[in-house]
Amino acid sequence: MNPVFEAFELAAQYRRLAEILAEQHDDPKLIADTLDSISGPLDERLENLAKMVRNVETAARGVEQTLASLEARHAALSRAAERGRRLILELMQTAERDKVATALFSLAIHKNPPAVVIDREEDLPPEYLVQHQPPPPTPDKKAIAASLKAGTPVPGAHAEQRVRLDIH
Repeated sequence: MNPVFEAFELAAQYRRLAEILAEQHDDPKLIADTLDSISGPLDERLENLAKMVRNVETAARGVEQTLASLEARHAALSRAAERGRRLILELMQTAERDKVATALFSLAIHKNPPAVVIDREEDLPPEYLVQHQPPPPTPDKKAIAASLKAGTPVPGAHAEQRVRLDIH
């Protein structure tokens, strides 16, 4: 077989595996079948899998950066729109115009419904205060870890040491 074609075929197989993993397929048989279709020595397959993982991690970071950029852009556009609305309102109020009709828009100043403004919360009578339920307690994992490390058993908890893969 042509080495160039083999390289393209191998790249396609790893791309398919990345797609399967990205689509959250937890079917071990599907993943195993895809891995079995990839030929080559184990070290070479592991290296190629590590490359694939690095590519997926890089893509994930890119998506995070894009989301952050889009969120910042969304916030900036929202602020610009609000500033524009305030400017129009101020111009109309200065001109003492409640309504304006243009070729594209009809602009009108309307009163909002009355809003409650709290001047001093501590002066409010108790019947106007809402008692919120406190949040349920959560486990203090640092305290539990310290107790377990000191050899003191903690009912309902145990320590586990797992493994991870580092790719350098």
